[in-house]
Amino acid sequence: MKRKISLLLVLALMLTLVPMSAFAASDNSVSKIMTVKADTEIDTDAPYLRIENNKGDFGTKETIELRLENAEWLDEVDETFAVEFDKAATSTVAATVYRKSDTRVELVVENAIKDDVINMPLHVKVLNDGEAKVIVSSKSGVVTEGTYKFATAVNASTTIRIDDTITFSNVKAIEPIEIEENAVGAIDVAKLKYIRVELDKDFKLQYDNIAVTGDLINGTLDATAVEKIDDNIIKINFAAGTLKSDLGIRGDIEINGLTVNPGKNAKEGKVYVTIKSNVSEISTTKLEMGKFAEYDVEVKADGEAKEIYGGRYEGVNTTDDAHELQKLIIEEKVEGSWLDGRTVSVEFPSWVKILNVTKSGDTITNEDTDKNEFEFDITKTTGKKKVELTFFISVEAGKTGDVTAKVESRGLDEDYEVVLGKALAPATITAEVAKIKAGVRDQEIGKITIAETDEDAIKKGDLILELDKDLDWDGEPTVKVTKGDLEIDEDNIDVKDNVLTIKVERESSEPSTIEITNAKVKVDRSIAEGAVKVEVKGDALIQNGYDKTLADSKTVQLDNGRFDKDYYAKLEVASVITPADNNTSVAKAVQFVIGNAEYTVDGEVKTADVAPYITDGRTMLSLRYVAEAMGVEDHNIIWDGATRTVTILKGDRIAQVEIGSNKLFVNGAVIPMDTVAVIKDGRTMLPVSFIAKALGSQVEWDGATRTVTIK
Repeated sequence: MKRKISLLLVLALMLTLVPMSAFAASDNSVSKIMTVKADTEIDTDAPYLRIENNKGDFGTKETIELRLENAEWLDEVDETFAVEFDKAATSTVAATVYRKSDTRVELVVENAIKDDVINMPLHVKVLNDGEAKVIVSSKSGVVTEGTYKFATAVNASTTIRIDDTITFSNVKAIEPIEIEENAVGAIDVAKLKYIRVELDKDFKLQYDNIAVTGDLINGTLDATAVEKIDDNIIKINFAAGTLKSDLGIRGDIEINGLTVNPGKNAKEGKVYVTIKSNVSEISTTKLEMGKFAEYDVEVKADGEAKEIYGGRYEGVNTTDDAHELQKLIIEEKVEGSWLDGRTVSVEFPSWVKILNVTKSGDTITNEDTDKNEFEFDITKTTGKKKVELTFFISVEAGKTGDVTAKVESRGLDEDYEVVLGKALAPATITAEVAKIKAGVRDQEIGKITIAETDEDAIKKGDLILELDKDLDWDGEPTVKVTKGDLEIDEDNIDVKDNVLTIKVERESSEPSTIEITNAKVKVDRSIAEGAVKVEVKGDALIQNGYDKTLADSKTVQLDNGRFDKDYYAKLEVASVITPADNNTSVAKAVQFVIGNAEYTVDGEVKTADVAPYITDGRTMLSLRYVAEAMGVEDHNIIWDGATRTVTILKGDRIAQVEIGSNKLFVNGAVIPMDTVAVIKDGRTMLPVSFIAKALGSQVEWDGATRTVTIK
């Protein structure tokens, strides 16, 4: 005779009629996932495996196998048992469970119609730490097969926490202390005799109003259950009948109503409470209870720093989100710590100007805003002081980094610095530096690339490139959007003397890149030798520069959040050489062959100690060897072993990358890479395309010869 599953299991097996639609042969699920300790028997309040004949595909007789992982079926009663119940007035269903082994049963269901539901109670013993699962198999293939987690066995322990910390100078209530089981039945309540609560010495623990509650407590325990051990130590005793067993859920114990009273020898600083017990499941735990201070003021940001693009401007008194910093909170934790009538100053970096300040909390007086500084007074005779300030700022174009508020006052015990924002660059601008001659027309300069750092970073308006004096654009260059969906008027590029104007007609919904190629210049004979630069400006990138076309004076504009700078970036695009220097090449040509340590610089063969290679479709080259080949001197290639950072100085270009990071910094702007910098054979390796961006160079690839050429 085949063994059948125990009566305990089968009595709870039932079919229910629950209308539901799905898209599988059957719809399977588990009613809940329990957290228990290892070696636990789930014989009450067990989870159910639910199998619904949602498409009506069950035959007249379906055999379903249920196999357990990390669990065993309970008991081994050897008898035949079937469940019958009414589906409708004239029909019944019989379901039988056959036990095949400790971990496997067969469930046989006959004459199940559409939308019938089998609820199979998982009365099992969970064996070891980890997940317990039931695997559903169908002999007919009609029932959906799958694996379903119904329990997790964890270390039989507890989590002890305190709701919050407090700051106090006198007697004050301690926040509730909670002891929570990590698994059902983690605490053996039959063995739990006491919980000991201990404060740091010189702090008295008062318990007159103690209330011990929770799932594991019958009713509420008060001070009569407490034994005083010392001024700072109590013991909560659990008499017979005060604790509940067999909850079927993870229980907890909560201790409320304790107060702390600092003694005359109490020292300022953090104060801790230690929880102990006679059972190992409640391990000795030391928690920070609060901070004892005669004087204490908290100055903080109300969340993460907010990102703001440099160059943006919506006008003075704006409340536009594009200019909003995280809220600054100045709060007195101990009454009397913040002295009345003393001016408070909030100062930002010099490249920040305040457009507006919104205030909440206690009333402030004598407020004054001066460019990057805000001052105010506060007078409050009773209660703790609290002020919340939200600043709306203008960031100078081209500036990046943390926007830090420095808070100072003779009424505060110390100075504070709080990061409220992060200034970002809307675009990264790079140029390939060409060598040109004085007094010559029709000279081509290198490619200029303007790459957005995020979508919608370049705004609708004019993008202007203004060359140095003694240098004019010689005709209209090719201007195209090579990546993203930014829209420019490519057919109406305006060239007038040394000014090139590009119209941005629609902002992007994905980061976009503009490339300016085939650009030619005419050079005045009187131009000096050396670097020739271009200023990138226009309201597409910078709106907060001084604008001489406005009615307001320069002084008024600078007082209202604008800066005495009308360009976003200034970078080298060419280098002037003397006409007689005919042997000076426009650019070096460096060639690397994949897998070959030898490389050539203008035809001269050199040898590196690491060969280029291809990984995940990316050509990886040594940053140092490429930089040296492009004319960067050795002392301008800097390795910082402490931070694992490489810095390269090339002209006015500073490139930096950290090993393991996917961010390349060029003149402070971030260029995201699609991989990270790595070290191979002691050399920093980067994809060749990003080395080119770092050095302002062009890259060519010959797939036939597997050769990379950099110019």
